[in-house]
Formats: sequence, structure tokens, C-alpha cells
Amino acid sequence: MTKKVVERTVQFGSRGSLIGIVTEPAQALDKARPAIVILNTGTVHRVGHHRMYVSMSRRLAQSGHTVLRFDFSGIGDSAKHASGQSLLKSNLADIRTALSLIESKFRARRVILIGLCSGADHSILYAHSDPRVIGTVLIDPYIPATAQYFVHYISRRLLQFRRWKRFSFRRSTIVRRLAERIAQALRARAEPQHLSFEQPDVQASLGSAYKAAVDAGLRLLVVCTGRHDAPRQTYREQFVKAYRSASFGDLLQLEFFEDADHTFSSALQREKLNDLIEQWCSSTAFDPRSPAVSDTIRQFPPPEAVVPTFSSGHLAPARR
Repeated sequence: MTKKVVERTVQFGSRGSLIGIVTEPAQALDKARPAIVILNTGTVHRVGHHRMYVSMSRRLAQSGHTVLRFDFSGIGDSAKHASGQSLLKSNLADIRTALSLIESKFRARRVILIGLCSGADHSILYAHSDPRVIGTVLIDPYIPATAQYFVHYISRRLLQFRRWKRFSFRRSTIVRRLAERIAQALRARAEPQHLSFEQPDVQASLGSAYKAAVDAGLRLLVVCTGRHDAPRQTYREQFVKAYRSASFGDLLQLEFFEDADHTFSSALQREKLNDLIEQWCSSTAFDPRSPAVSDTIRQFPPPEAVVPTFSSGHLAPARR
């Protein structure tokens, strides 16, 4: 029999402008387990691709976690940010506000951040600066291309013999995708999708964030996919080689879903992902946070403290 969960709508932030869904176990809450906050992917609201965050939240709540999935300012049901901040700083401020809600209303002082794509990038950029964050689950984060990436990418395409039947230099998907990847790797001001950086070097900026996370003792679960036309990762070790400045050691668990696409359109792959995340969140021994000192922290200082408000309410079923 499936364990039941309780879901409620929350409205929080200084103006009540942020909207989210909190999912909890229907039975007694396991206070020893950290709370979990799931972040938007790009402009997709808190339901996630193929409603993946709905099933993920319920699965994690069944194992004893309090889970919040909410919309960043200007996405879904959340109002636009009134401060005039950049998109990146606005989103980082929203994460801090969400953690303040979790701490004040649900007495959770340890939090795990989960995000896919830009949600993963937001997670790592924020996590090291807040001692309440003890771990992050990063699904298909931004990974700079390496030399071995191109070797694997070209080899994979050449093995797909059917593509040669419609091969032409101008129209070939192989040539076009390879050119796009090379251009992206060489652009000095390349940016991860949906993120707006003040720093010109994205790899260095994210590399600093990963190093700060390791210095702070954060546990990282990194999940990468390999089944789409231009995968961010073509081999399992690419993530580690792309961010050599961070000595991950046993703080990192790296998984490669070679048969999953970027949005986990397969129900089987989503179930496999949920199994992995539940096991990691429930069984990982999270150590107390160590102070992290990094340029990234100074570049992205914690937003001013915001006292959250909390209320119950109702949203259309499609948004849940």
C-alpha cells in the first residue's frame, strides 16, 4: 500500500509574492531527516517536466522528508521580483527566502537543494553561502566541454550509419551540432541556459562555486544524462575533469544516466531517478558544515534577511 502524504499551498516572502507546495508525510514526521527544496528548471513552473517534481516530492515525503517546490519570482504563480535585481540575484534571494520559510515554519535547519539544468546551477551557486544547506542534487548541471567530450561525441555520431544517408555539409546534424558545441566552448562570455552572470568566465565562476561547496563540506549527488542530440556530458568522468579545481573526494556521488534524455521523458527513467535521489537523501551521512571562504561568496553575498509569511490556499490542479 502506498504511504499517504499531505500537500498544502504556501505563500511566502516579504510581500507574499512567492507560491509553492509543501509535501509532508501523513504520519509522524521524521525530524532527523533534512528538508528538501526543489528549484525551477528555466521557465518551467514547480510541477517540472512531465510532472517529475510532483512524483519526486511525494516519493521523498513518503520516506520522511518535508519537501518544498516553489516558483521563482516571475515564474508560474509567483509575482515578479520588485527589487529590480538581475535574474540570477533575484533567484538566489528567492532560495534564501524559501529556506527561511522551511526553518521558521517547519523547524528544519538542514536542507538539501535539488535542481535540473539551470535549477542545478542555481543550487551550486547558492549552496556554499548558506550553512543550512548540507547537500545538493544536481541533475544535468552546466558542464564545460572537454577534449574527450568531442572525441566521444563525434565517435557516437559516426556509428549511427543511418545519418550518412542524408549527410550533406550544410544540413548535417553532426556538423551543425559540433559547430555549435565548439563555438560554445570557445565563447569567452558563454553562459549557462537561463542564467545571467556578471562574470565573463562561466567555467571559472561555477568552478569557484564547486570549490567553495567542497571546502564547506557539502555532499553532492550529480546526475547527468546522455541521450539527446547534443548531450552536456558524453562520458561519466567529464564532470570531474571539467571542474579540476574542486577536489571532490568522497563528497561527490556521480551518476550517468546514459539512456535518459535531458527532461526525463521516460517514466521508467524518472522512476529510476526518484529511487536514486530517495536513497541518497535518506542514507547519506551529512557532516556539519565547515566555513567556506571563496571569491564566489563575496561575488554573491547572501540577500538581506527576509521574514517569510505563511498561509494556506488553493491552486488549480494543473499547477500542483
